[in-house]
Amino acid sequence: MIDFKTLETFMWVATLRSFRGAAEKLNTTQPAVSMRIQQLEDLLGMRLLERNRRLVAPTQKGQELLGYAERLLKLRAEMVEAVGDRSTMRGMVRLGVSESIVHTWLPTLIERVNAAYPNLELEIEVDISPNLRDRLVAKDLDLGLLLGPVDGPNVQSRPLCTFPIAFVAGEKIKFGKGPVPLEEIIKWPIVTFSRNTQPYRALRDMLDRKGLRATIHASASLATVVRMALDGIGIAAIPPAILKNVAPAGKLRALKTKVELPKLNFVVSWPVTPDSFAAQKVAEIATKVAREATSH
Repeated sequence: MIDFKTLETFMWVATLRSFRGAAEKLNTTQPAVSMRIQQLEDLLGMRLLERNRRLVAPTQKGQELLGYAERLLKLRAEMVEAVGDRSTMRGMVRLGVSESIVHTWLPTLIERVNAAYPNLELEIEVDISPNLRDRLVAKDLDLGLLLGPVDGPNVQSRPLCTFPIAFVAGEKIKFGKGPVPLEEIIKWPIVTFSRNTQPYRALRDMLDRKGLRATIHASASLATVVRMALDGIGIAAIPPAILKNVAPAGKLRALKTKVELPKLNFVVSWPVTPDSFAAQKVAEIATKVAREATSH
């Protein structure tokens, strides 16, 4: 008799092309994975995987079995969701999150997920969107809340929310009344997101189009950007939506200016795999939470 655990093990070895990767995904050991695959091949009387030092790939029969395994595992997840108690959904969702969301509505999302699926664990990693995108494509993450779009084979996305960007200054930096010209703003260093991110490139492109030169300090840590603005080191280009959660009241202000910075468009994305059912349920909750958080 072939059980679901064995099918799941085979599916991940065949999908990730790695015994080690499958062991990490299933939170088990590589010898345990090898043993399950060997037992499955012995039971079916055929070789399901071609193995060499650098590559593991399904044979023709292994590819056929993979299709059946994916459908069976997906059907099992749908059955549990349809007729079972939600508390029976177990496992772990590896969630990658952009820091802008960490400082706005991520706590609400965690509360909602815990209420809906109390036995589902979240492993949360905070990183810049380009890194999260690469890890989603590589299936190192089950779900991502990041800047879109996300292009990749077998990766699905839904719109989440939009955050405007503004120039934000601390108490040490003062301007006169009225809109502040960009030429005045760039007399100070600009502090913003990491260099390989969309907001940084958009800011640099805007300055280039206007023929302006500015000193831009970049950081992968939004908390560091905020700290530099608070200390008066420069003017931050960040979402004002995060301010109430990262800075003392009144210590940072969005400058009035006629300069329109590109908005941050966030998406929720996940690699389509047979066990992505839990990730999709978390994605549905994230979509609702994001809508509520940004609708006022």
